[in-house]
Amino acid sequence: EDDNLQVHDLKPGWKEFLQSHTLGRFQCSQCFREWSSAKVHILFHMCLHKGRGKVRMRVFRQSCRRCPHPPLEEPDFSQETMEKVLHNLVLKILSYFYRVTIQTSDFLNVVVDVPVSGPHDSSRCEGCQLGIC
Repeated sequence: EDDNLQVHDLKPGWKEFLQSHTLGRFQCSQCFREWSSAKVHILFHMCLHKGRGKVRMRVFRQSCRRCPHPPLEEPDFSQETMEKVLHNLVLKILSYFYRVTIQTSDFLNVVVDVPVSGPHDSSRCEGCQLGIC
């Protein structure tokens, strides 16, 4: 994990993959309120050098809308969601570094049909604040 990763800010030889609209669950560390969001973004930077690969990841956080000065909270993901995100990451790695032809239809949708209440709160979303969401 690397909280300093930025979209489109890559070192030479590195490639980027932004997994958008991922379903995540949050819990406020102050009031313990829980919420779900279908707009969690995960940024991956990856490289392959001399047969060795490296992947860096940044998960964009959200803050509680009830608390006056809430911290940004890390989301939790279901096992099913993580499997889909990793599947999509592997497809990107195969495409970028091994020149495997990947079809758009090969990627898995990571938003599961789960009720998410209320509109997306852009003012409390790290991705929105950084212009990604």
